[in-house]
Amino acid sequence: MDFSAFRQLSAVAQLYWTLKHGAYLVQRWSEAGGISLYHCADGGRGYFVEVGHNDGKGFATLLRSFVTTDLLEAYSQEMLLPQAWV
Repeated sequence: MDFSAFRQLSAVAQLYWTLKHGAYLVQRWSEAGGISLYHCADGGRGYFVEVGHNDGKGFATLLRSFVTTDLLEAYSQEMLLPQAWV
């Protein structure tokens, strides 16, 4: 699914799509809980989705999708970018 079609989905549908089709990359921790980063392929470079969660609460607290590398800086110490982004 391309990025524009993904962004038109409801937040719940975006979450399900990401968890089913996204490639888990890395997790980081913030004051609010954990944030997992996924990469979703779309025939090009793809896009990234952050899914935030509180430990023990069982629900997503953040869902943010993006195509630029600006937000990846928070993860730069823990991961390598997918080949198409290098």
